[in-house]
Amino acid sequence: MSLSALLPRQAGPAVLRRLQADDLAAFHAYRSDATVGRYQGWEPMSRSEALAFIIRMAAASLFEPGVWAQLAIARAEDGSLVGDLGIRVAANLEHAEIGFTLAPSGQGRGLGSAAVAEAIRLLFEQTDVPRVVAVTDARNTPSVRLLERVGMSRVESCETVFKGEPCTEWTYAKWR
Repeated sequence: MSLSALLPRQAGPAVLRRLQADDLAAFHAYRSDATVGRYQGWEPMSRSEALAFIIRMAAASLFEPGVWAQLAIARAEDGSLVGDLGIRVAANLEHAEIGFTLAPSGQGRGLGSAAVAEAIRLLFEQTDVPRVVAVTDARNTPSVRLLERVGMSRVESCETVFKGEPCTEWTYAKWR
């Protein structure tokens, strides 16, 4: 199946689609928000770096082992960007990993849950990975609740230091 047939994918109130240049203002705004970025592995970018990232991700291959691809999470009602979702099939093909970021305006409305559930479906439909995993900081209660809401189970706990702070990271998984 061609990539153009895979995206966009509507999932209730959310749409998974490619990032596009028109997303720059919204993307840069939430990716510059220190509260949004607290538990994220990325760092804020300049507007030009954000645009270069969006352009790169708009053309990135999906499901290439070992390589992250970022998709837009948009409102189904108007197509506006409210977040992004990363997908990476492990180099050894033993699992896929997802990660997500939501702007404050997209939180608490079911958009994240719908998008993550759809990304898991997409991975199981288009790859042979037996499980999808996600890692979150145990203090990130909204992320923990979202992962549990989409049927993922906590499978691992790890004490670590993230962004200079000691924390506990929880790994969640969902099997075929």
